Amino acid sequence: MKRRRWMVCAAALCMVLACSGCRDKADDSTGTNVSVIEGDDVKEYSSGSDAPTVNETTEATTENDDSVSGIARTLGIPGSADIDIPADNCGTVESACIKTDKIKIPDADRMYVKKFTMGKIGVADRETILKNIFDEEDGVFEYPYDLKDEVSQAQKDAIFENKGAAVDYGSDYFIGKIDGTEYILYFFDQSWSTDEGFELQLATEREVPEDMQKLGATYVSYMTYDSEELDGINRNAPIWAAVDEDNKCGLSQSEALTKTMDYMAKWGFKDAAATSENEIYREYGYYDANGGSEVCWDEKNGYSVSFGAAVSGQPLYQPEAFGVDTISHQSDEGNFDPNNYYYMEKSQYSITFDSDGLVSFICTWPMYSDEDAVEAGSLISWDEAVESLKKCMTEHFADYTGYNKVEFNDVRLTYFRIKTGDGEYEAIPVYVFAQLDRERGNDDSYPIQLVMIDARDGSEVGIAQDKSRFGKN
Repeated sequence: MKRRRWMVCAAALCMVLACSGCRDKADDSTGTNVSVIEGDDVKEYSSGSDAPTVNETTEATTENDDSVSGIARTLGIPGSADIDIPADNCGTVESACIKTDKIKIPDADRMYVKKFTMGKIGVADRETILKNIFDEEDGVFEYPYDLKDEVSQAQKDAIFENKGAAVDYGSDYFIGKIDGTEYILYFFDQSWSTDEGFELQLATEREVPEDMQKLGATYVSYMTYDSEELDGINRNAPIWAAVDEDNKCGLSQSEALTKTMDYMAKWGFKDAAATSENEIYREYGYYDANGGSEVCWDEKNGYSVSFGAAVSGQPLYQPEAFGVDTISHQSDEGNFDPNNYYYMEKSQYSITFDSDGLVSFICTWPMYSDEDAVEAGSLISWDEAVESLKKCMTEHFADYTGYNKVEFNDVRLTYFRIKTGDGEYEAIPVYVFAQLDRERGNDDSYPIQLVMIDARDGSEVGIAQDKSRFGKN
């Protein structure tokens, strides 16, 4: 097998890390209700209902098992698969197979199609977003400074004193208040970013508590660590925090999820489902003489919850495309061609808060829909999906020059967004056959091979839906 050469786009990865959690929330074995936003409603679901909880999937079997979703039984989808796939005339691919011990399936009886619009965030869109997010009684104001500027509180106060001033919603930077706290919201667009979206952040950094100042701390930041990493940091700190301490924001995971769902509903972001949920740590530290940072103390305080565009509570499949060999040709032994880089339009949201309130909100490519989801009708069975995969292999890998073996180890029935017009999209059900690189920790956001089959008719669905997003930087 040829070894891969990875060239990572720093800008794309920074956005992914900013908008995604480091681990998915564990399955809730207590049956606690979890919310998803569908259309105009925030709906509650519990185990076994028609929509999944956070990132929930079902290990299906064709046996009579009441715990298996209806769609798995209807389509004959097994819980695992080990199937050889013919690889004749597939470029350098000599053998292929489906080999997975878990096929991911929505916990539902049927699937749908739904039309969405997404694209440039115009002046009217900006006005709506700002007025939904900022408290109306405090107003929305243009922010005449750059984020790197040193802006005093007196200068911020002067902005709020000019209440009723005309606002140019075509601007990029704005300031307002949420629950009495000042925030800056700035929009980014494709004139200087690969994405359309915005970020909300605190106008003034959190104050360093007096006890932390005594340890030398001069700033507060937020990080997500696993227990082992946090233990290593605190073991060498002047004082030590227990890894299993209670979250100082005072909320459980389910309460934190409810809080962020309330934010999403209030701000008008519909058709979304939580995809990951993480506890965060306040990090108190200082900068040394060389400009490096030193940590004085960490405390578990707050949560970061990510959401993705969804249909009937099921998040859309939105993988990073620049690692897929048949698109980027990165596994070729030749030089990397940036023109082959394809950047996905990923509709996702990330909300972070702590005991003092909201910390940040990041949104990329918001999707809007005024239409109801429509039943997709009869879907092809699992056996038919496998046959469709076999039929499209020759064309899919015709000019492939990468691995000599393909192993589809990430398989699922889910939703994918196809482009139907300028700014117009439709979410459709697809069978996904992907290969994850075992050396990269099985992160399902970065497949190295990917074939998608339309679950309605068996045709192949291309991941590159917008050719203009090739070669973006």
